[in-house]
Amino acid sequence: MRKNESLEEMVTRRNKRLKSLFLRNGINVRLVGDDQKPAVIMDESVVLSCYVKNFDLHFTKEPFSDDIVKTVKLKHDPEITRFELQEVVESCKHRPVYRILLKDTDLYLVGYNYLNSEDSVGRYPVFAKFKPKVYFDRIYAEKVAESLTEEGYVIEII
Repeated sequence: MRKNESLEEMVTRRNKRLKSLFLRNGINVRLVGDDQKPAVIMDESVVLSCYVKNFDLHFTKEPFSDDIVKTVKLKHDPEITRFELQEVVESCKHRPVYRILLKDTDLYLVGYNYLNSEDSVGRYPVFAKFKPKVYFDRIYAEKVAESLTEEGYVIEII
């Protein structure tokens, strides 16, 4: 941690390096969830089997495993080649994520708006092309899809 740097600033700096590591090596990722322990979503289709602790990125053999395949220090200039990074990503087993698509469009559920955000009254789904809401559990995605269908939306889970 840098002198006079808050925990929040340090986490932001670390997550910026995490995202940069993948992007500069040609792997499309986005971080979702808790900033302290973000999930790394690759190509909007899988959550990578990895986690960050301090400035170390640990790749695990499979989801929820303690079996670390490789650790990368998230330095300003990480010591891993594009080939090594792709190789480690391919050697691990990853979990699929599910997205809700507005049928016959390229619009995904990205979140909700509320008439009154104070008490969550009048919840309205918001659909957009980018940064879809991702679900780690198919059954939960199906429940959300079912409620949207009941509201008259024609959707599909992908």
